[in-house]
Amino acid sequence: MKNLPETAFLFIITGLISGCAEKDHVVTISTEYGDMKVILFDETPRHKETFLEMAGSGAYDGTIFHRVMQGFMIQGGDVNRKPGIKEPVNTLISPEFRHNLIHTKGMLAGARTGDNVNPQKKSGTQFYIVQGRKYPTPELKQINEGVYYNLLVSRLNQLFQQGKYRNIRDKLMELQIANDNEAVKKTVYESLSFIESEFGKIPKKTYSEQQYAAYETVGGVPHLDWEYTVYGQVVDGLEVIDVIAGQPVSSTNLPLEAIYMTVTVKELPKKKITELYGFTYPEKK
Repeated sequence: MKNLPETAFLFIITGLISGCAEKDHVVTISTEYGDMKVILFDETPRHKETFLEMAGSGAYDGTIFHRVMQGFMIQGGDVNRKPGIKEPVNTLISPEFRHNLIHTKGMLAGARTGDNVNPQKKSGTQFYIVQGRKYPTPELKQINEGVYYNLLVSRLNQLFQQGKYRNIRDKLMELQIANDNEAVKKTVYESLSFIESEFGKIPKKTYSEQQYAAYETVGGVPHLDWEYTVYGQVVDGLEVIDVIAGQPVSSTNLPLEAIYMTVTVKELPKKKITELYGFTYPEKK
């Protein structure tokens, strides 16, 4: 056999290393109602790393689903509720919003405190899994437009309270008295340049046709998009979400009978994960 040139050996070694690296973690969340298999996204590395550390240490074992809302989501992983906890976990993770990661059914996302105390929208170590409902595309488009319009109105009112743009305020008041709602809307939208000169770009939720189709066929909770970080997906055991979401709860959405979980992690080749669960990894750029 002829000796291979050094470049050939380098190619083989690199290929072996690359092949070894093409693995990922399959997370299993086990409950009395069944197991949910979860894949965590590479696009959200800080959330993924934190979750794997918590799961690997056994921190999530023995925690409960403490907030369950039919047609919305199931939330758990509050390690500070575990009996005998000595040092509270107060980990915060900066948001990792990605436009391709939305709150369709089965998505796992980071729970957090509200914007009033957490304007940076940082996640804690609790998580929730989306159930939601289906949204016909026309309905979702109408909802998104309504949210955007209300945000513009809110910003205008802030400016009016500061005594700015009184001419626009007076015009809007006249139109409201005349019940000319269409003219009111037109005036609000025409004020966009003034609003953005004061507050910066006003975000408006936009979805691809595939995302609209997902909300129409699979369902989810679109109003949470890009407000809470989505960082994983249930790839097997979606029916378990429905069973847990259907359990009787108290007035605070705590299940009347505790639903405990254990969380385990197993490493598998990405190719095997795709074969087993149909999960498709994004192509490398």
